[in-house]
Amino acid sequence: MRRVVFVALLVLILTPLVSAWEVPERGVIYQVMVDRFYDGNPSNNEPLYDLAHSNYRLYWGGDLEGLIEKLDYIKSLGVSMIWVSPLNDNINALAYGGAPYHGYWTRDYKRIEEHFGNWDDFRRLVKEAKKRGICVIVDYVPNHSNPVNDGEYGALYDNGTFVTDYFKDAGKAKMNPITGIREDIYHHNGNIFTWSGIPLKYANLYGLADFNQLNPWVDSYLTEGAMLFADSGACGFRVDAVKHMGLGWLETFYLRLYSKGPLFIYGEYFTPSFQMGDDLYEFYRYSNVSPVLSIPIREDIVRTFAFFGGLDKLSEELEDYYSHFVYPTKAVNFLDSHDLVRFLNAGDRKDEIQRFHMALALTLTLPGIPVVYYGDESYLVSKDGKGDPYNRPMMVFDNTTEAARIIRTLARLRKTNDALAFGDFKTLTASYETWAFERSFGNHSLLVVMNKGPAVNLTFSIDWPDGNYRDALYGGEMAVSGGKASVYLPRNSVYVFHIEEEQKTPLIGSITPYTAQPGQEIIIGGAGFGERGEVIIGGKEAKVLSWEDGKIVVEVPKLERSAAWVNVTVVSGGRRSPPRPLRYYSGNDVPALIAVNASLVGDVSGTLWLSGSIPELAEPRPLLKSSTGYYFTVAPLPEGLPFSVRFYEGKAWGALRPLNMTLYGVGNRTVILTAKPPEMQEGQKAGRKNVALYTLTGVLVAALVVMWKRKR
Repeated sequence: MRRVVFVALLVLILTPLVSAWEVPERGVIYQVMVDRFYDGNPSNNEPLYDLAHSNYRLYWGGDLEGLIEKLDYIKSLGVSMIWVSPLNDNINALAYGGAPYHGYWTRDYKRIEEHFGNWDDFRRLVKEAKKRGICVIVDYVPNHSNPVNDGEYGALYDNGTFVTDYFKDAGKAKMNPITGIREDIYHHNGNIFTWSGIPLKYANLYGLADFNQLNPWVDSYLTEGAMLFADSGACGFRVDAVKHMGLGWLETFYLRLYSKGPLFIYGEYFTPSFQMGDDLYEFYRYSNVSPVLSIPIREDIVRTFAFFGGLDKLSEELEDYYSHFVYPTKAVNFLDSHDLVRFLNAGDRKDEIQRFHMALALTLTLPGIPVVYYGDESYLVSKDGKGDPYNRPMMVFDNTTEAARIIRTLARLRKTNDALAFGDFKTLTASYETWAFERSFGNHSLLVVMNKGPAVNLTFSIDWPDGNYRDALYGGEMAVSGGKASVYLPRNSVYVFHIEEEQKTPLIGSITPYTAQPGQEIIIGGAGFGERGEVIIGGKEAKVLSWEDGKIVVEVPKLERSAAWVNVTVVSGGRRSPPRPLRYYSGNDVPALIAVNASLVGDVSGTLWLSGSIPELAEPRPLLKSSTGYYFTVAPLPEGLPFSVRFYEGKAWGALRPLNMTLYGVGNRTVILTAKPPEMQEGQKAGRKNVALYTLTGVLVAALVVMWKRKR
């Protein structure tokens, strides 16, 4: 008996446990505006409450207890993640004629808004959701606190203790000699008056007190506030207004959160235009750090289905959009949201419900992780208006609709068809009214066919086995023979055909998160991993924490690398997967203000860029020019690590031209680059390296920069 117990224990020790973390691409997100969902505790409704639900700018009673009561309803839709609107304590006064029912006017990042509940309620929500196979993503707002000219005037508290407000902070603010910005806890640069350059990052967004994240206290405070949610069981974050924060600070912020586990974090970079320009370039650059909401394509989808526009044009735009991502399947797609007019309020068509179904199915089948906005399944719209705040009416619960069935069916298919979770994106045929696109991953395939015009028999080429296939949504039939597919499509129809065959060789579909530093955990999603094997990251074997056929969790090893990206490979059963990229950080990173005196650089054509000899700086970073005679940027830097950088000039979408100049610095919160290499301090690990190595690395980086720009 003892021997049996010993063997059983040995098996448990040697066999990696199944991880509690899930692969985001296999799930669907349900977005909830907490105040407008369900009132589970009427005792917390006052003050600033409207019982009649007629004033859209006051609280309507929704809370965490109400959300808990409706978890079974949410589960019935087949979703696996709930994105809740911001929960932190908001101001206790009207501002600009409204209450902060939406959650975006925070006053205390360590407390829960009393209208919604408390920390015990949040932890109970996480626990009850987990019982139903659902995890909770929290909307977090680190760019700003609350209005500066109304309400509580930028008042800020630390777990109930008053810290400052915008005007008290202004009295303590000093001009930063590098950036030229008056700052203390907040930036004091007025409102954003031009949507580019310094004002975009360092001024108030619509009159909201803009945080100075490089202030060490602010940096710690905002991180600690987010950590409270992670420690309470949140599986991820939607980060508000990332467009208005320095990418370098966000990188360090995310890395700290990832110390809690492989959280799913995505940002809101608001750029509605799909026109190529510096702003869209920055959108893609930010996506190389964390996923972002697919705002640029949402308007194209609504226009095409709610108004007019060819499916052929939409297919071209979408293929171009996804081609710029390192991980296209990490894009977070949505049809409706709290910021934009709901689809069913946008147009005025007799067939708007049918077109809504088509657009909804498309959102659920494109590369990326789909979001369903609360009430989409019940055709929720307001009769009182269209945009904000009328896109946030009180929830109507109905999971028996056709929209609910579409959501449920495609959410279920996403868990079994890896092409839907990880597949590529290829148009097979497209016209103004018809479109067929295929997604493939290993031995799984998915075909989406749609028609928004008169009924048609559609024929096109496809590399599928001969046979008859049945659509997952409506049972429509498709015949394939000799590489040709034939399908009858009624008006306003969408069919989803699929193939699932066994994947016998390892194939990586995604990495979550795809940015990490040594010691942090990442989830590798894919297929054909078998029962056991090994994972190689940057040429080094990683510690396996759990292993399943479609999901592996590993710990990132310490690497000696100067490149930004390293390869991840799974080896199982003597077979090796094709490599997938992971953005690697050295570790011990702090958000650093890196500056160079403009006189050292001279005249610059276009934007000034730098790239350096460490992973954090290996990809080109644009610099801003201040009024005080400096170029500067913010980047994560390993504290105490010497590095070198080289400079380039050019436009975001063009080729960068080297300036043939190398400067040096040592990782710290403020780094003024110098022409002289740093003194090597005793005990500094990297400081013992030959300085010539940094110069050589700089030359190699210069060549890689040109190649990188051409690739993009």
